[in-house]
Amino acid sequence: SVWVRNVQLSIFGLLFGLAGVAYRDWSHVAKFGFFAGWDALVCAVVVDVSVGGLLVAVVVKYADNIAKGFATSMSIVLSTLLSSIFLAFSPSPLFLVGAALVIAATVLYA
Repeated sequence: SVWVRNVQLSIFGLLFGLAGVAYRDWSHVAKFGFFAGWDALVCAVVVDVSVGGLLVAVVVKYADNIAKGFATSMSIVLSTLLSSIFLAFSPSPLFLVGAALVIAATVLYA
């Protein structure tokens, strides 16, 4: 099932992540604890990424990889649009050409 596969993959990723922490920052973790420096915003990001991973698994199971690719591409375009509105971000001309191609491909595929 999707949920068993997600648990298997997360355990695999957790082992490599902990190995990286142990190699690079073990003295800091031993002194301050693993969650030192975490606040509500960091926890919100962790939950957001976790839920996003579960959504990707469900989309791939019930749709297909092509639909997931289009959804990912459209999310990048939407994120850039919202960043330009709310954060005064201005995308490069090359990005605008790419975004137009992504939107056109999505319309043609649908």
